[in-house]
Amino acid sequence: MDKTQFIQRLTILVLTVTTSITVPAAIVSAQEAPARQQRDQQRDGQSPALTKSAADQYLLKDNDRQLTEFEKEQRPADEPLPIPSEEDLIKLLSKGSSSRGDRKACLAKLPLDKLTPANRTNAEYVLKDISMFRVLPKIHTDVNHAAYAYFIAHPDVVVSIWRQMQLSEFKMWQTGPYSYEVDAGDGTLGTLDVIYQTPTESIVLCSGVYKSPLIAKPISARALLHLQTEYFPGDNQKQDSISHQVTMYVSFPSQTVEVAAKILAPVSNAILDRNFKEVSIFMHMMSLAMERQPGWVERLASNLEGILPIRRPQLLKVAARVYIDGKQRQQAGAYKPQQPPQPIDSVSQTDGKAPRTLPRNLKVQPVSRAQSPM
Repeated sequence: MDKTQFIQRLTILVLTVTTSITVPAAIVSAQEAPARQQRDQQRDGQSPALTKSAADQYLLKDNDRQLTEFEKEQRPADEPLPIPSEEDLIKLLSKGSSSRGDRKACLAKLPLDKLTPANRTNAEYVLKDISMFRVLPKIHTDVNHAAYAYFIAHPDVVVSIWRQMQLSEFKMWQTGPYSYEVDAGDGTLGTLDVIYQTPTESIVLCSGVYKSPLIAKPISARALLHLQTEYFPGDNQKQDSISHQVTMYVSFPSQTVEVAAKILAPVSNAILDRNFKEVSIFMHMMSLAMERQPGWVERLASNLEGILPIRRPQLLKVAARVYIDGKQRQQAGAYKPQQPPQPIDSVSQTDGKAPRTLPRNLKVQPVSRAQSPM
């Protein structure tokens, strides 16, 4: 998938978050309303991942749906939807580099002494014959730390979300506590092993092979990825943020392939840098979606494929935490997003007088805007 297609797909997520439209088909006809109301009643409070109290704070309520419908109805038809630029989503702290000086500096930062003997041997196998080196751009972005840590610990969930959003056909399966198998869908197969991981560092050993009827022999390669992350906790004045950077060391057994890779380095380096920016934007947007549109994340999680069953409820719990963190910041007055026009609550608008007491056994049925005479 090229850059243009990726941006188009990513824009769908951007619009979902920035316009606060929870359900794409939010406006329904009067004939469809009863069926939707019945589905909403069946769905209310039913979350396999959350306790009832957490679900009450997390799951979308009927009044939330009505407000988003109200906002959409009040929006002028010709009003353009705001699309944030890349500079609004991420901040570039340093550019990517393949210089010898950066290579030497990055090698010195590798915590090889903290690896097990077997993992260190595998890592040094790549480092002793480096065919290609690249330190990707250092990027700073706002992202909830709980969401970031979850995605870093479970990359297969990220890949599954990409497939569900039709951003990529890439596939990844967890085959062990720290190992994965991958299929890029273009003839590339491989394995990933996380050989070292702390909250601020991750080292991944990759081994892959590319097969195609256009080449006589498969192309194999081994790579070592070193992710470094800095965390900047938010408070009542700002959101959580991180800065991260990945260093890549690639070894090609074939000298012919190595020469070809060096010739194509200017193009491949630009692609690598761009991919890392897109991954960073994805992290930011998913955190924002969890904070502002947890219902969208809930529906997304229910459709994820190729992951362990436990990952779905884990994702929902992370979304609930991010959502509650965002609400707490709003209540503290950290930031004040534009509020849509609020419908009048006829029960509480009683000129200072307490509303009449309702019977305890009274059940109030949610009413959708399509059914409302107003």
